[in-house]
Amino acid sequence: MWYDGRAADEGCEMKTMLCAAALLAAALPARAAEKCALPQIAALTLKPLGSGEYTIPVSIGGAERRFVLGLNNPFSAISGPLADQLGYETRRLPPGISPHLNAETVTRQVSVGELAIGSTHAKDFHMLRVDAALTGSGADGVAGLDLLENFDVELDLKAGKLNLFSQAHCQGNVVYWAPSYAEVPFKTDASGHVSFVMTLDDRKVTVDLDMREGSSVMGSKTLRRLFDLAPGSPGMVTETQGGTTFWHYPFKTLAVEGIAIADPHIAILSQDGPECRPEAHWIDGREGRCFGSSDLHLRAPVLRALHLYFAFKEKMLYVTPADAHL
Repeated sequence: MWYDGRAADEGCEMKTMLCAAALLAAALPARAAEKCALPQIAALTLKPLGSGEYTIPVSIGGAERRFVLGLNNPFSAISGPLADQLGYETRRLPPGISPHLNAETVTRQVSVGELAIGSTHAKDFHMLRVDAALTGSGADGVAGLDLLENFDVELDLKAGKLNLFSQAHCQGNVVYWAPSYAEVPFKTDASGHVSFVMTLDDRKVTVDLDMREGSSVMGSKTLRRLFDLAPGSPGMVTETQGGTTFWHYPFKTLAVEGIAIADPHIAILSQDGPECRPEAHWIDGREGRCFGSSDLHLRAPVLRALHLYFAFKEKMLYVTPADAHL
C-alpha cells in the first residue's frame, strides 16, 4: 500500500483490477486544508527515448529507474530482467485478463517490493511483467494509469515537466499557472483507458493521449464515420514514413472548449476489419463493444501546444494553452 510517513487515509478507495492495493496517504494539516492548498508530491523531468516516448523517474529497489509515461496504458509494467534481478515474485494473471504491450501478450504479473515517486512510497504494488516489450528501449518499465490515477497529474510537455499532486484539495482549485482555463470531464472505460471530447473542424471526436512523437493518429474507418472521407477523397494526401503509408487531410482546427490548435497534422491509417468503438455497435452481425480505443490518438506535437491537469478523483481535465501564464 501507499504511505508517506504520515497517517494513512484508510477510507481512500483505489482500483484493484490486478489485485494491487494502492492507497495514497495525503493527510494535510487542518490549516493547509482550510486554505485549499495544492500539495505537490513530485516535480518530474520528462526524458525522451529514441522510440519517441517519454520517461519519468521511478525508484524501485532503492535505485532510480526510467519508466515510460503511459497515459494511455491502464496497467503499469516492469521488465522481466529487472524483476528477476530484484528477486520479485512472479504470478500468472487472473483468468480473462490478457493485456498487450508493444505486441507482447502479457500473461504474468509481479509484486514490486518497494516503489517511490517523489515523496510517496508503496509496497507490494502489482505490475505486469513484460519480457520483450521493452527490450532495447532504454526503459525499465511503464508507469500506467493504475499508478498515476492515485495522484492529480499535471502535464506540461512543452516545458518537459510532469508534476504530481495530492488529491486532498478543494475541488477545482488546481490551475495555478493561468488566470483562465477550460474544464472538460473525462471518462475511464471498463479497461481503464481515459478519454475526453474535443472538436475537429467542429465535429466532436473522442481523444486519448498517446505519449509519443509523430503525427496524431486516426483510423480510416473512423474518418469515414465522422467525416465521410476516404483515402481517395479530394484533398487527401498520401505520405510514407518509415515504410508505413498513411494519408493526411488538411483539417483546419482541433479545439477543446475554445482552446484551438491550428492545422493539426493527423495521420490516417488503414483499418482492417470492423471499427472498434466503446459504444454498442454491430460487429459482424452481432452487437458488441470494444474498449481502449478512441477516435483520435493525440501525440506529442499536439500535446506540446497544451498544458493539462488531470484531476482523477473528480474525473475532470483542466486545459490551458501551453504558453498561458499569470
